[in-house]
Amino acid sequence: MIRFLLVVLAFAAPVTYGCEFEDVSFSAKFEAGSLDSCELNKNGEYVLTFLPEDKPINPSPWYYFSVKSTTAKKIDVVLTFDGFAPRYLPKVSTDQMSWQPIAFDTNDMSMSLSLDVTNKPLYVAAQRPIPNSAYDAWLDKAAQTYAFEPFAIGKSTAGRTLSAFTLQKPDNKEWVILLGRQHPPEVTGAVAMFAFLDEFLAYTASKSEFLSRFNVLVVPNINPDGVAEGHWRHSLGHKDLNRDWNVFSQPETRAVKQYLDVITNGGGKIVMGMDFHSTHNNVFYTIPQDEKIAPTEMVVTWLSSLQEKTAGVFKVNDKPGTSPGRGVFKQFFADVYKVHGVTYEVGDNEPDEKTRYVAKHAAKTLIQTLNATPPEAFYIENKQVKASPL
Repeated sequence: MIRFLLVVLAFAAPVTYGCEFEDVSFSAKFEAGSLDSCELNKNGEYVLTFLPEDKPINPSPWYYFSVKSTTAKKIDVVLTFDGFAPRYLPKVSTDQMSWQPIAFDTNDMSMSLSLDVTNKPLYVAAQRPIPNSAYDAWLDKAAQTYAFEPFAIGKSTAGRTLSAFTLQKPDNKEWVILLGRQHPPEVTGAVAMFAFLDEFLAYTASKSEFLSRFNVLVVPNINPDGVAEGHWRHSLGHKDLNRDWNVFSQPETRAVKQYLDVITNGGGKIVMGMDFHSTHNNVFYTIPQDEKIAPTEMVVTWLSSLQEKTAGVFKVNDKPGTSPGRGVFKQFFADVYKVHGVTYEVGDNEPDEKTRYVAKHAAKTLIQTLNATPPEAFYIENKQVKASPL
């Protein structure tokens, strides 16, 4: 009876983004924070619930909250995800900058943690967060180093700027398109894209061949609303952006498509598109060689070169496939421009240093493969023309 009374006194009605108990409080009142409700159960466990922004949804349960206590102690916390299984392994931080993995367990569809809490916030997240501000900082530094001008390719549903940049010369006609962060929790894909772009910019700045022929459009973060709101998958327009590259119902995808239309209407030739993601394991989703794309073997040549450069450390997993009618980014390039689209996926639990190592070599070998591919090979009527060996 006494125990029950204590539970009742400690319990407070949950409030979106935060919960207050007798001596413990939880909060998600910061960018990318996620917490929907809390309760203290009869076992003394704090049960936190995280809900998807929409249903149906491809589940990637995101959580990001802080906890503190008036007295230093260990507490037990259970994370639940509206009936979905957890995907991401928990990390903790005291400053939202340095993150460390912690022990956990799972039971059915929940995840349990034991946390050492004090009067200073302890942050718990599904992945090391990469907020919108990280993209702004990276763009500012890269623009100063490599003398390009970032620009707003459009606005998000909430009016946030969709930042982009080009590497462009007026006489170049061939364009490579690189895109990132369609799905907010896919942080390892973001790590890969930053490393890929760092190497891409450094390599092309030191060797003039590539930028003497190719232009590049980069949109590093196409879903800033989802990132800011701590979404599992969708934009603020209630749409999986990687299922919208057919109807273009969202301002984010529509802004990129309109820019691509300007390129092609002006006589430009889009030769490849690639977007960066995370999933359970490292994989490159590619277009099968028997599809009507050109040049047929270019991506196989690239990935073979990448495998050679990273042998012993990394295993290239190439999974060709098509998804007609689903609005997937890579399929859009195959269907509309008759060229390769690639989805560059990084395993959820890959260490950052390995991810950066692979991305660095992926950038360098892709540049070399594109340089070795003759311009006529990118036209479907010349499909029999293959990429030259490196």
